[in-house]
Amino acid sequence: MNVHNPQEIVHTWQIAQQYLEAGNERYLNNNTIIGDTSAGEREALKNGQHPFAVIVTCSDSRVAPEIYFDQNLGDIFVIRNAGNIVDMTALGSIEYAVEHLEVPLVVVVGHSCCGAVTAAFGGGELRHPHNLQSILDRISNSIEGSENIDEAIYANVNSSVEAIEENPIVKENGAKVLGAYYDIASGKVSWL
Repeated sequence: MNVHNPQEIVHTWQIAQQYLEAGNERYLNNNTIIGDTSAGEREALKNGQHPFAVIVTCSDSRVAPEIYFDQNLGDIFVIRNAGNIVDMTALGSIEYAVEHLEVPLVVVVGHSCCGAVTAAFGGGELRHPHNLQSILDRISNSIEGSENIDEAIYANVNSSVEAIEENPIVKENGAKVLGAYYDIASGKVSWL
């Protein structure tokens, strides 16, 4: 079984991606390992963390990456917000993980049935509270020209991937940035 030891430092993005792929495969086959949050596991993590991947994903309650990638405490560094957008706060978190924790892989995961992208794609005259509207405006800019909702979700992921790839800390540290799509109904993660 291809499972990360929380004390192991992963130096290559390829190994990190293999851990994520193996975890999603376990999840799809109902053969998960997640759930060991015992005192012993917490004790082992108290002096530091060695996550092997940063996951930027939506705050939608149906898309917890620890579950669909079947990972334990200490394995992945997760950044969540509506529509998996990459703003200054998200970039600062990514910079911390890449530079200080030496994480070799950053993955932006969009998902089916994304309410934020659907709202931005729908457009229209309806205005939302100020902070929510700022999220929708950011997504709208990245999905312009999309012909359907799935295309819009992929465009939104790709826009976030490009923003992360342009970050000087990410470039300097040589972290790989990938896009992915999580299908809520099937549980499958596809790489873009």
